[in-house]
Amino acid sequence: MSHQRKLILFIMFLLLPILVNYFSPVFVLIGNFNGFITGSFIIWGLMFISSIFIGRSFCSYICPYGAIQMMCDKVIDKKLIKIKALSYIRYLVGIVWLGLLIYSTAIQLGKFKLNVFYNTENYVSVDSVNTLITYYMIVAGMLLFSIIFGKRGGCQYICPMSILNTLGTFISNLLRIPALRLRRNNNTCIQCKRCNSVCPMSIDVAEMVKEKNMVNYNCINCGACAKVCPKKCIDYKFQK
Repeated sequence: MSHQRKLILFIMFLLLPILVNYFSPVFVLIGNFNGFITGSFIIWGLMFISSIFIGRSFCSYICPYGAIQMMCDKVIDKKLIKIKALSYIRYLVGIVWLGLLIYSTAIQLGKFKLNVFYNTENYVSVDSVNTLITYYMIVAGMLLFSIIFGKRGGCQYICPMSILNTLGTFISNLLRIPALRLRRNNNTCIQCKRCNSVCPMSIDVAEMVKEKNMVNYNCINCGACAKVCPKKCIDYKFQK
């Protein structure tokens, strides 16, 4: 499944010039404040709803920004520099964004009109010099964070998209809704830590297995740890 996942991510990266507006947190807010349900609103809504049942799999299988960092990690292969204070930035940005989304939805309630191609009337996001510059700035920003901070640095420290699927995962765990989750499969772990070495989010999976607690809101359900475990201590399946 790992090769298929990476292929899907690579295809999403190639499609990013077409899709970048649909993954934009800015266009969600602009559309909302102007009374439009946009394509980006639909994408983000589906991402949130799906996260209740499949966790943060969106980040692992679909997110084109994750694809940018995946390719960068393949070239640089730099361990994540962990800075606890910096890790709160994405949550702060995400909470502010979510507050604006709720507010803009509330003031336009009952007035919304569907416009899937809002600000993308040509069906392609990058259709001018200005949008091309914006596109390159986004790609450069994601690459820069990976180069400076290591594995998925952009995901770890600045990405506001994670706030919705993290929230969905939290709700799923709180209400014990059956969903795709990591599971400690047996008690034969030899602490070889191969799981740690392949985790794209730099999670200490071996410690999670040791502590019998497989909940980590940075986990993107890629399944890499389960695949490399020599003792099959880890799997992931739909469960409460």
